[in-house]
Amino acid sequence: MNQTKQTNLFALIFFVFFLVSGQLLYFVPVMQAIPYVWFSSIVQIVYFAIPIIGYFICTKKNPKEVFRLYPLGWKNLLLIIVFGFVIQPLMRFLSFFTSMFFPNVALEYAETLEGASFVSTLISMAILPAFLEELSLRGVFLSGYRRLGTWKAIFCTALLFGLLHMNPQQFPYAFFAGLFFCFLVERTGSIWASIIPHFIINATNVISMFLPVSQDVAAMEMPGNTTILFYTGISAFLSLPLLGLILFAFLKINPASNPYTLKNGTTEHFLSLPIFCVFGLFIIFGIIPYLSYLF
Repeated sequence: MNQTKQTNLFALIFFVFFLVSGQLLYFVPVMQAIPYVWFSSIVQIVYFAIPIIGYFICTKKNPKEVFRLYPLGWKNLLLIIVFGFVIQPLMRFLSFFTSMFFPNVALEYAETLEGASFVSTLISMAILPAFLEELSLRGVFLSGYRRLGTWKAIFCTALLFGLLHMNPQQFPYAFFAGLFFCFLVERTGSIWASIIPHFIINATNVISMFLPVSQDVAAMEMPGNTTILFYTGISAFLSLPLLGLILFAFLKINPASNPYTLKNGTTEHFLSLPIFCVFGLFIIFGIIPYLSYLF
């Protein structure tokens, strides 16, 4: 079995485990007795850590090389921190646009954590997703798809990142962010290039939930969707020049290295039975339950 087929099979196992692990853990009596914020954190650890551990046991690969646990230079660190803030207007625009048609699952999840402490919410919504999702997607999957070629690997990994959110509202901005995260990791050779902006984006949302004015804002009469879409669109448009400058500086610091190219005329293909099964899981669990919102 070639590396891409191996990664595709792992993707199917990963998605199935993602869908069933939370349901199974809920039936454990002790899990029903703990606050939901900690239940959610434990579920995240379980459904990411167990498949990854199994992956390394089966493949016997070096975790340091797969995860690319290498340091960032200080210039890259500064640029990536700024990038984590500057990309947010674009993500907010995409998120609000899709929330006009489908429920905002991330917002609904945040509401279930009402009453939880800042620290526990930060762990559940920012720290764990930033580490676990990045080690899985920009670690295992991006590394596993390298024999497709650099750009195909980036696209396929970002696609799976979008599908993993299992709903049409989050898919567009998760796929969009995933493309950037993959690119940052490929150019720097370090997983920290995606962990840091991922954490910044999620942590910004958590902090906004706990600001003293957040309740006052929630109680205000909100303008219509068209008005909000207009202002978020303007904000996203105005952020583009700064985002372009950051990427320009980033490319100067990180020139293109030799991309992975296939040798001896061998070819590997992303589309296969396991991936079609992943698409089927997304349609069944991530699309069909939301079709009613379109009518």
